[in-house]
Amino acid sequence: MSEIFVKNLNALQVSEVEDLSPAHKAGVKPGDILRFINGHSILDILDYRFHSTESRLSLQIERAGSQINIRVRRKLDEDLGLQFVSDLGDKIHTCKNKCVFCFIHQQPKKMRKSLYLMDDDFRLSFMHGNYVTLTNLTEVEWQRILDQRLSPLYVSVHATDPALRSVLLGRKGETPVIPQLEELASNRISVHAQVVLCPGINDGEALDKTLDDLAKLHPTITGKRAGVESVAIVPVGMTRYRERLASLVHVERDTARAIIRQVETHARKFRASLGTRFVWLGDEWYHLAETAYPGRKHYEEFPQLEDGIGTMRLFLDDLAAVSRRLPKSVPVPVKATLVTATLPAPVVRQMAERYSSVEGVSANVCVVENNFFGGDIHIAGLLTWQDIHNQLTKYPSLHETVYVPDICLKDHEIFLDDVTVQEARQQSGLDLRVTGNRPRDLAADLGLVRRARSQGFRPAQVMEESVAR
Repeated sequence: MSEIFVKNLNALQVSEVEDLSPAHKAGVKPGDILRFINGHSILDILDYRFHSTESRLSLQIERAGSQINIRVRRKLDEDLGLQFVSDLGDKIHTCKNKCVFCFIHQQPKKMRKSLYLMDDDFRLSFMHGNYVTLTNLTEVEWQRILDQRLSPLYVSVHATDPALRSVLLGRKGETPVIPQLEELASNRISVHAQVVLCPGINDGEALDKTLDDLAKLHPTITGKRAGVESVAIVPVGMTRYRERLASLVHVERDTARAIIRQVETHARKFRASLGTRFVWLGDEWYHLAETAYPGRKHYEEFPQLEDGIGTMRLFLDDLAAVSRRLPKSVPVPVKATLVTATLPAPVVRQMAERYSSVEGVSANVCVVENNFFGGDIHIAGLLTWQDIHNQLTKYPSLHETVYVPDICLKDHEIFLDDVTVQEARQQSGLDLRVTGNRPRDLAADLGLVRRARSQGFRPAQVMEESVAR
């Protein structure tokens, strides 16, 4: 994310001022540093939005080293007209925990610097759906969450037993989370919870307790306007670089099947008592269990999509919708190789087969094993160019045109191992292209359907941050 290496100004730097806006009329200029609004410090975009709602505003601006006070008058429904260099004016709040499953500690050296950042920032939780533990907050930050009513938040719970949670987070002493969740609910702040499940540690009876404890905080039970709205359970991910760390157990097929049965038992109970299944499993569980992904109704309103819950179902549904619009043939023959990882491989193969049924289209799939990270890392979002390149060279049916999913790249341009798309083209000599993460994106790139506007679906949005937490 662009905020990771932003200069720490403890304020917001103006990048654009909309013409004829209240800020423009008052004399605010690009490059100005906004430090205070009506006496309130402005550290980020959330502070800005919260404190700029009045019709009369006093802005303290720093310009060329000088402090300037600017008064602005605006209609209550009128935007102030400012854009900023970054949403955060100070450094990202980092994590001081030593979680036994932390993905950051399992990475090799010499990768993008952003991949080593351990964030635990409540602002990124509210703005982007990042998970936070709530263990690294100051009293001022906690009060700010309550005052600004930052809802919903995404909270890494992992276990509700305070002693067990402390073990998982690598902290000394007990680490309770229920009192914090109760206080958030009392202040009308909803929470979507996450459990990174580590076999032999927080599964079995511990998982039963965690789910039951969290369900008691659902608004249907408490009668409050907010509470714990959903729970996501994802399997622990381990790489081959897991050295001098706590011993953990890989999730095998039988374990995955047992977890699915256990969670479905709870979901049936919750559906009866809460009116929702409340708890969902990450797509990895069904991949590991070698079983079909649930239907669309299973996911209700997809409350945990940011954590990879239901992305494969949306992919399959999108493929079905696109398939109904495919032509019988194309005027110009099309040949392409599609790159994917092992987890999404079955559904990507379905897509390739369906598109290849169109006369004149030949699409095949190169499934890339993640040798770079190794272990049980199966998602497309953690593929490196190194692995992609090595395995493309060995793929017997390789076409000159190769499509890689955008989820492999940062800003549509850089692979995890810091290789740009242009550099990858030069190294491979291939017509390497980047396609969106939806079946309709590839269909449009192949010329099979007209390109449609984005409708907000982001399949396979399992970024390295979600694996880490």
